[in-house]
Amino acid sequence: MNEDKKNRKTVLVVGATGYIGNAVVTESVQQGYDVIAVTRSLKSDCQFSGAEVVLADVTDPASMAKVFHRKIDIVISCLACRSGLAKDFDDIDYKATLNILNAAKENGTNQFILLSAICVRKPDLPLQLAKLKMEDELMRAGIDYTIVRPTAYFWVFEAQTRMIENGKPGFLIGTGDQASHNPIAKQDLAEYMVGSIDNSERINRLFIIGGPETAENIVTYKDSLLIVFESISKEPKLISIPCWLFRAFIQLTRFIGLFSRKIGVFSEFLKITYYYTNNDMRAPGYGSITIRQHLMDTVRKAQT
Repeated sequence: MNEDKKNRKTVLVVGATGYIGNAVVTESVQQGYDVIAVTRSLKSDCQFSGAEVVLADVTDPASMAKVFHRKIDIVISCLACRSGLAKDFDDIDYKATLNILNAAKENGTNQFILLSAICVRKPDLPLQLAKLKMEDELMRAGIDYTIVRPTAYFWVFEAQTRMIENGKPGFLIGTGDQASHNPIAKQDLAEYMVGSIDNSERINRLFIIGGPETAENIVTYKDSLLIVFESISKEPKLISIPCWLFRAFIQLTRFIGLFSRKIGVFSEFLKITYYYTNNDMRAPGYGSITIRQHLMDTVRKAQT
């Protein structure tokens, strides 16, 4: 695709302030598209160089209809509920995303690119069921689509980095090596998604992708913690929480969550954490950035 053609195409990114959405906006701008980033508010972290920022409520069909008052060529949906109760995942990953799809169809949008997740292939959690429903809606919508199911992101493996830097131990569920992953960097995933625009080989297809399939990027959760300790030149200090105890804690918080939304949300988070640490997330490799490289660079930059 030549640059002049790219510059005439308008790409709408929803979920633009999220971990992946932010990177997708940046990549879309770099590739020469006319980019609109949809946000809920004009906070300082909602400023995207080279992109137009539009305020809208994705849960309100009328609000989204206003966003589509002009021609939108491509929609890239990175909407995702990071935490919440079962209803919250359904409201965002399914219903809100469906609002956007309906508006896109009404607008005559050419292509809808959906960020899903690899974990839906073994659905057991509300977020997975919501994403599957949305995938089904998109495949039956009559609009050209591309569905991307990435493996785990880097942030999953760096969540304990700050604690370890401050002298705390790293915590494992079970042995920490029950599952292996080839996580993908947000930059590589964004490149793949934007590269799906008008790509005839990716139209009306679903793709499962991970990061590089190299020794430095095929890791267990335990491996990732050991890399963090290595990067700060400290002897590894790991504490293992037995799987049975972690499951019991999930059940306890689930019960308390019937009376407290905060605890209910925490219980859902624990279930997601347990799922990711006990299910392999290996996927066909893409990109060049490895989790080892990322963790080593992140920790060293923080120390300078």
